[in-house]
Amino acid sequence: MINKIKGELAVMDILNVKPNYAALGRKYDLDWRTVKKYHQGYEGRPATRNKGSKLDQYKNEITDKLLIKRTSVKGVYQFMIKKYGFDRIGSYSNFNRYISINKLKPKDKIKGHPRYEKGPGEQCQVDWKEDIHITNKSGETYIINVLHVVLKYSRYSYLELSVQKRFDDVARGLINSFIKFGGVPKELLFDNMSTVANTSSRPKKLTDSIIRMSKDFAFKAKLCRVRSPETKGTVEARNKIIDWIRVYDKEFETIEDLQKILIDINNSMNIAINQETQMSPTALFYKEKEYLLPLPTRSIVDTYLSSNKYKVSSEALIRYGNSKYSVDPKLIGEEVTVDLLDNKLYIYYNGKLITLHEINKKPINYKKDHYEKLMKGKVDENDMEAVINDNLEKMDRILETRKVTVSEKAAMKSEEALIAYINQSEYGRWVINNYANLSYKAKSIFIKSINEVLPYINNKEQFISHIKYSMKSDYCKTIAFNCLIEDTMRMDESSNILTDEGIQYFSKKYEDEMYDYYENIAKQQIEYEKEKEEIKSKIQSDNSDSMLIPKLDELPFD
Repeated sequence: MINKIKGELAVMDILNVKPNYAALGRKYDLDWRTVKKYHQGYEGRPATRNKGSKLDQYKNEITDKLLIKRTSVKGVYQFMIKKYGFDRIGSYSNFNRYISINKLKPKDKIKGHPRYEKGPGEQCQVDWKEDIHITNKSGETYIINVLHVVLKYSRYSYLELSVQKRFDDVARGLINSFIKFGGVPKELLFDNMSTVANTSSRPKKLTDSIIRMSKDFAFKAKLCRVRSPETKGTVEARNKIIDWIRVYDKEFETIEDLQKILIDINNSMNIAINQETQMSPTALFYKEKEYLLPLPTRSIVDTYLSSNKYKVSSEALIRYGNSKYSVDPKLIGEEVTVDLLDNKLYIYYNGKLITLHEINKKPINYKKDHYEKLMKGKVDENDMEAVINDNLEKMDRILETRKVTVSEKAAMKSEEALIAYINQSEYGRWVINNYANLSYKAKSIFIKSINEVLPYINNKEQFISHIKYSMKSDYCKTIAFNCLIEDTMRMDESSNILTDEGIQYFSKKYEDEMYDYYENIAKQQIEYEKEKEEIKSKIQSDNSDSMLIPKLDELPFD
């Protein structure tokens, strides 16, 4: 009908006839004003309405998140749901359709591979999601690794955040996964990670460490076949879900936040319906856990966890070096372990990372949330924030006032000044604790010997570390001579213990002792070379079979 109206109006225009809108309206059962609109170019209502989507307001944020390398649509969806809620984001199918319609992310090419399955409790697959760079809200970048352990039958997963990729980290992650599963699978299939595979051998072989662990935990360790993705397809497929964590770039504050995010991701992985099995991994795991092997005794498990344990004090602090660092107060009285990397102290409890501190020289380092938990119940909730901030600021100020700066010249004036001078060094605690237990006579020798060297100090830290070294043997009776020997044999003069004036002074004072010392070294070298030649001659004369003659570089000489 509309086309007929347009056609009749076009003919009238060609014939230069003025249209009668009212008559045309009656003819086609339309309002005359509508006929006039068609004559003026109106095309009618569009076939489809473009109302827009409630996701349009988030389009830029969704696009930015999808641009993060190796992220996934499901990962972005999970992030948006947690941030804005289901009511504002909607269902995953609608979210995915929105991305497809707006072409916000290109489709990945899918490579085919054969499929295989394992029975309950028969196998789990292990792999690293390595070197994930993720930045917090303050702009600090963390490089983390995620150990992924997944049971082949149920697809039930365990994720372990780690800052390093040593065998200790693999062992800790595996033990934590076994504890989570409530047992040990019969077979562990590893991707060719260097911590469990000797990469220098052809073909690759398992390391002695993983072989020993497999015997202790009664599982069979196997390596994936090279260029055979089907052998590790389950863990590779599930690894895509770990990429959900990349979406949280600039969305967290601390390593503890990152841990909580990973736990949430792990829980979502284990509850959501798996596309291959069409069942929730949690539902299948309910059956599979009955087929797992029992864990070994606690004594065996403990041999794989770090032996460097630190007890948490009643103040929720552990001592590391000369400083104390806080943990969650719920761990008071418990033992934790630590790991040091890139000047950061990573603290673990039962093999799981619980907090992170920057190493510094402050005697006490409280995290605000740890201190807040300590104060709970002791301060009115309304005043909590102000009291905590005030206490922490006061603590820092008081600790700052405890810093004592004593020069070498001042250190010579009294025993107290000398102790204060030594206390400035990171080695000072050891020296002072041992000095406190010396006899009166030994203390006098110590002070006299140290005072002899103090006017000529070039590097204080080197000097105090040398006090510690000398104190172990002779209470520093010969500290001046020891420092002189150390400096004359040092290649880098900038780190000399003594000034040039000091080296000249003590070289003259200990001229005879220096001569005897170097003469003795020369004699030892001559005897060493003579013994070496005798052994070489004996080998060449006594062994006619050349296959039995060791190479010269295999002889027991440096």
